[in-house]
Amino acid sequence: MRVQGLRVQTVALALTAGLLIPGVALTADRGTIQLRGTVPATCSISVSASSATVDIARGQSLGTVASVEERCNAAGGYVVSVSSQNGGQLVGGGAGVPYSLFYGEAGAGQGGRLTAERGTSGDVRRSTLAVTVPANPQAQAGEYEDTVTISIAAK
Repeated sequence: MRVQGLRVQTVALALTAGLLIPGVALTADRGTIQLRGTVPATCSISVSASSATVDIARGQSLGTVASVEERCNAAGGYVVSVSSQNGGQLVGGGAGVPYSLFYGEAGAGQGGRLTAERGTSGDVRRSTLAVTVPANPQAQAGEYEDTVTISIAAK
């Protein structure tokens, strides 16, 4: 039987035993019911920008490329991972241009990867994703790109 999302279980062993023994009537001055509920761990992330343009020739220092909202109610906290498909390089024009990722208070990632460890919270946490691209006025003409993935997981 379900009562407002909670599972209620009763054990009728004592009542059944009374029915099996003739002449024995069971009475009690109280009864107990144990209620239990479950809240599953739910983690989600929302990224406000799906693309950003950086100035490779002049460079860019800690330019914000996205705003991120994190939410996770996991009892042991959670981890946000940021990774670059091209290992921290904008690729194009037959060459790669290295850059550094910064996420919230997490420092620069190595090889286009970084993680941010979070404690227990069900509240929304807002962070920014920023990049630093060193000036490269000798870069070959062309389009350069990389794909950055931000994910969230319960610990």
